[in-house]
Parts: sequence; C-alpha cells; structure tokens
Amino acid sequence: MADVDRRVFRFETTAAASADANALTYDGLRRFDLVIDAIALGLALVLVLGGYPLPGVVVAVVAVLSLLGSRFHPLHRALTRIRFGGLLGQTTEVVVDDKGVRFENPLGSSFIPWATVTTVKSNARTVALFRGRALVGYIPAVAFASAAEQASIVAFARERMGTPART
Repeated sequence: MADVDRRVFRFETTAAASADANALTYDGLRRFDLVIDAIALGLALVLVLGGYPLPGVVVAVVAVLSLLGSRFHPLHRALTRIRFGGLLGQTTEVVVDDKGVRFENPLGSSFIPWATVTTVKSNARTVALFRGRALVGYIPAVAFASAAEQASIVAFARERMGTPART
C-alpha cells in the first residue's frame, strides 16, 4: 500500500456486514461471553452426568443459543433490515487515500479524515474504523481481492490514523 496513493473498493451493503463491523465494537465483551458460554456448557455436562438431565439440557441450550447469537448476530441483522432496509443491497464505493476514507453509494457519501480515526480493528470478515467507541466506517472482507490486501489496508490505516490530512 505504501506505493499506492489511492485504493478503491466496492461492496454490496448487507445486514451481515453491518453486524460483523458492529461486533468489533465490543470484541472484549464477546471474548468474555465466549468464556461464560464455555463454562455453561461444562456445567451442563456436569449436570447431565450428575443425574440432572433436564437442568443440564436447559443450560446447554441457552449456552448454544448464546454462542450462535454472538457468532451470527441474528438480532442485529433483523434490526438492521428493519431500520436501514433502504441502504441494504446498495453498492458502496470506498476510496482510501492519504487524506482519509470516502464512502459513497446512491444514497449519499461521507468522508472520514485520518485525524478523526482513533482505532482500526480487523478480523477475517471486516475492517472497521472507530472514533472512540463509535463505528465510523467499515469495509467487509469481500471487498478485498485477498487477505494480504486487507492486511495492507489495515496497516496503511493504522499508520495514518490520528494524523492530519496530507496536502
């Protein structure tokens, strides 16, 4: 990315991509939830083996539903479809350059200068830009040609975040 002053990415806006980006907002809480769910599954096994099958099954079902919810975000996806249905299915173009990140689709555009970005988080499904705890923009992994390209954008963003725009 260091040799390239400007990169352009495109993706279709989906409820799943929005949920994936929002999940990075509370990634510490997700890890804590994962530990609690694992403990609950262990407790369920102990209950079943200890002769209490009904409470064990109930605890196991709740833990599995919690695990599935934290992985697939069904509630967030449903609420996104209800609240932002008009945005879904739109092609968004993202331009990343030395000045910041511009998001543009048929419904509008926004520009996030690097000086306003305080954190860049990434996982296998998305790259998310934050100002404090507020999600200000994201690029789903499907917009990148490869994991290496995604990693280079994350590195590029981390080098520039919190810096004034270059002229």
